Amino acid sequence: MENLKEKKSAEKEFQVIDIDNRVYTLGKQIGQGGQGAVYLVKDDSDIAVKLVTNKEGEPVTDMESIRNVSQKLTELRKLPVPQNENLSVPLAILKSHAGYVMSFMKGMNSLTEFLKLKVPVKDDEFPDWLLKDGKPINNAELYVNYCKTGGLRSRLLALYKASELLACIHANGLCYVDISDGNLMYKEDEDGFSASLIDTDNICFSGRGETWMTKGYGAPEIVTGKSSATIYSDSYSFAVAAFKILTMKHPFMGKKVYEEDDEGWSKTVVKPQNDNKDEFFDDGTYPWIYDNEDDSNAYGCREQDMALFLNPLLFALFDNTFSAGHNKPELRTPLLRWPKAFAQAADSTIRCKSCGMSYFYTNKENNEYCCPYCSKERGRILLVKTYLNSDSQEPLYVFAHELALNEVIIPSRCFYPFKINEGVKPVAGIMQKDDAIEIRAINNDRQLYIEKNGVKEPFVGMYKFICSKNESFKYTLISGNRIVIISGEN
Repeated sequence: MENLKEKKSAEKEFQVIDIDNRVYTLGKQIGQGGQGAVYLVKDDSDIAVKLVTNKEGEPVTDMESIRNVSQKLTELRKLPVPQNENLSVPLAILKSHAGYVMSFMKGMNSLTEFLKLKVPVKDDEFPDWLLKDGKPINNAELYVNYCKTGGLRSRLLALYKASELLACIHANGLCYVDISDGNLMYKEDEDGFSASLIDTDNICFSGRGETWMTKGYGAPEIVTGKSSATIYSDSYSFAVAAFKILTMKHPFMGKKVYEEDDEGWSKTVVKPQNDNKDEFFDDGTYPWIYDNEDDSNAYGCREQDMALFLNPLLFALFDNTFSAGHNKPELRTPLLRWPKAFAQAADSTIRCKSCGMSYFYTNKENNEYCCPYCSKERGRILLVKTYLNSDSQEPLYVFAHELALNEVIIPSRCFYPFKINEGVKPVAGIMQKDDAIEIRAINNDRQLYIEKNGVKEPFVGMYKFICSKNESFKYTLISGNRIVIISGEN
């Protein structure tokens, strides 16, 4: 895309025209896939434009390509694409270029934003734990930018919502075809995280459409030309994107690619940041960097990634895709399994009050709960544990969060069985206010109960309990046969 970027910077404006002679002035590039790039439209935040580009990254303007886009959009309208989902739907076909105008949700960013770790950092932005003799340690900006771009929790929540959208597409027998961090979009606001998919013109029935891929994200059977796009190649591409978003490393770009072996997160992240290896394609011959049986392509430290970014379930899902499913597509982790895994992982994170990083609340050093980055003690946190009934020993679900001045919203996935697109509804809110804990019910469409002094009563309105800021607490909510224990623990 460099040629297109250079052209845009050399001109005051870059404009395209649709078949109804409407003119659009292009703004910021927000996504990129195997066929082209997506741009915001200046002065209209509700739409965007996708331009098909050639191998040199230049926009395509020949009539045959324009007709092909028109035909593809006509076929797309016939498919059982899920309705009421955040998909950037094509609105108009361009006549000046091969491309189209699409709907767009204001404020969206691509998941590529999470990969921007080499952004310059001001001296006063380095915390003490990243300083040695008053100067930043080597590669300190990686940690600062990882935190500034949302840290672990934001990445997990964005992937949770993006995987839900893809799972809905797969549930209708369709595949998205060209998944990468550049066409998966997310937004964070006061209502939480939402996701959207741009570049939707490639959606087709699994195994029946054209094959496109973004460099580094294509499944082996796509790279070698043995198969057209399927839900299995989608599963591979999504897993690659998710692994990169969380760990900043490509699952197959190890010492065979970089011709070196290294340990430590910051060191293994520097190489991909400085050298993207744009021509890398996985043809199925490389073992993944954490393969249990073949370490010839090892890269990084599995133990460190497990401590900082991956819980056992996430690692198992990645391993299933990149080991057993690497060259056996049908064995890859299906999209339907990812949303709950990301939600559970996100709900097990807390944000450090000292350095701002988010991390798994169970992290220990020297048998003490603490932040794995700055090593400051964890302090009191909110824990919500859901049990199937009063006799259960192990929780069905765990939600952890730091306690702060702002209200913590406890979502519906803590109270009801997990369902796609139904796990984020707020059910209860809790906050520390002066020397009291306040719990409130939020728009519940199912009857909940709260247990007070051994008596069960409907959970409605606001409840206030005397509790100092350092005192532990425990309250019980009841949802059908589920017991939800809300506690503050050190």
